[in-house]
Amino acid sequence: LVLCSGGKLLLPSASPTSAAMQHDVRCTACKRQVPRSAFSKAELSRSGSGRCRKCAQNLQCEGCGALVPAEQLKRSQCRRCLESVQVDRLLQTPKDEVTHCGAWRALELQREMEHVLLLACQLRGLWERLVLQKILDFLRVPFVTTHSCMHFCELCDETFGELPVEQGSRVHMSVPHTAKSKLDWTGCPGPRLAFAQGDDYSIAQLQRASTGKWFFRALAPPPKQVKAAGPSAKADRLQQSSARLETAAAKGGKAGYGPPSAPAAPATPVVPAVPTFESFWAPLDATLEGRRSPLKEHLLGKTHRNFEAEIAGGQTLLVSHAAMELSGRTGEQPTVALSRFRAGLGLGRFCEPRHVELARRLERVRDLGIPVKFLREALPSRQDFLWLTPDELREAEEMYEKRRKRD
Repeated sequence: LVLCSGGKLLLPSASPTSAAMQHDVRCTACKRQVPRSAFSKAELSRSGSGRCRKCAQNLQCEGCGALVPAEQLKRSQCRRCLESVQVDRLLQTPKDEVTHCGAWRALELQREMEHVLLLACQLRGLWERLVLQKILDFLRVPFVTTHSCMHFCELCDETFGELPVEQGSRVHMSVPHTAKSKLDWTGCPGPRLAFAQGDDYSIAQLQRASTGKWFFRALAPPPKQVKAAGPSAKADRLQQSSARLETAAAKGGKAGYGPPSAPAAPATPVVPAVPTFESFWAPLDATLEGRRSPLKEHLLGKTHRNFEAEIAGGQTLLVSHAAMELSGRTGEQPTVALSRFRAGLGLGRFCEPRHVELARRLERVRDLGIPVKFLREALPSRQDFLWLTPDELREAEEMYEKRRKRD
């Protein structure tokens, strides 16, 4: 402040730069300093903070926290997170982590298991290519990957368990426990359960034997031991008869004879015996619920069969399979080829045959000499600036050359 001779206060003149900075407001979403005109009245609070118009149109994904347009959100999650949910169940990923790998990680798991199988066959002396190919074809389930007792179908983008039951489920026995019943008890991890047809039990534990067969543990009362008739049984009957005679003599025998009997002691309350339970094991296929196959039911479902018919007819392709084929033709990493379809063309799980050629012709932005900031201004409709189509690249180059000449 400056005091002049007339007694008036003079304020220092603000520079144009400082005056412009006074009108800039920091966006709480993108953390950028933008003019107040970039904020709507509803978003701009009294303290001068809020979301700019661009960020206000986007919503935050609950999975990864990224800001995406509202039309790309489904169940409060972006497309990348939704495609990874089922794979995270397959891989048993913690809830606070996101893989963002989708079906590609499932394909890698399937290839790793096939390589382990081929190595085991070679250790056993199986070298013939035709025999190995038949073994792989027999073990493969098309479009399904199995890992840690879970199945993942990349056609339907669904993960489900290998077993139709889980711990705590209630099962009903469907075959009697007799010598004639053809039950395979090989590899039973504990004492066998004696059951009857129609009995129901609660599953306390599930365990797979070394043979691949599943057993369940249930709590049941121990079987009653029947005593065999013989000399010991006869001696027990005589002992019980003499005990009854002694009791009658103590009470004075028949009425009117013998000395008067002493007053009877108060009867003690009878405490009921607490039932005891022990752990027993039984094969899961002996139950009515254990005979169901979730994998078979899924493969026979209408949704899976429709997808399979479209793939077999050549109308649609799986993006993960198309990316693997394109990576073999271009010699680049499969993840880079996958980003051509996902980030470059904005496709989901499926694509058309024409998209393979379109993905091959995409140009990588980081290999160009055009700044990404200029591309955001020149191509406002594009959300991801990793790949550009030939038409977009031609348009951006023309606009960039005009700006350079003008500058």
